[in-house]
Amino acid sequence: MQQCSNDQMEKIVELFRSIQRKMREVAAQKFRAYGFTLPQLNLVFILYETPDIMLNELTKKMGLSQSTVSSIVDRLVNQGVVVRQIPKDNRRSVHLSLSPEFMENNRSLLDYRNKFLDDIFNFQGLSAEDADTIIYALGKVDKLFRPVSEKIKANPAMDGCRQDDNP
Repeated sequence: MQQCSNDQMEKIVELFRSIQRKMREVAAQKFRAYGFTLPQLNLVFILYETPDIMLNELTKKMGLSQSTVSSIVDRLVNQGVVVRQIPKDNRRSVHLSLSPEFMENNRSLLDYRNKFLDDIFNFQGLSAEDADTIIYALGKVDKLFRPVSEKIKANPAMDGCRQDDNP
């Protein structure tokens, strides 16, 4: 099997950037009326899907630094969107949930997310077979990045670009 070329690798990266940019633009436009930033919305949707999540797990799911996620949480706690609970027996553990008031008053926002994704993929005629092909291909790309990602996590000073760092 022939290795992919530099042009092909650059095209893959270009497509990832383009897709990410377009999804952010569409999401920002669709959800603008709710008054949240995209990172805030991401946090809200994660809490909706995973109630009583711990802060460190939320940080992993969001792919952001703990300080960034903590700042977003602080703002949403102050707005009454998020409830932060710190157990008495483990003060270092922080559990997060959406507030009952937010859940009650914003059901349309929470339901709209599923409709938003459905509108993008199903309305545009993406078949189940095409979706499986995309999932398979993206899974392969994700798998390619795992060894490099693990090396960088183990040694954050690595830049991942040196020849001897290749997996």
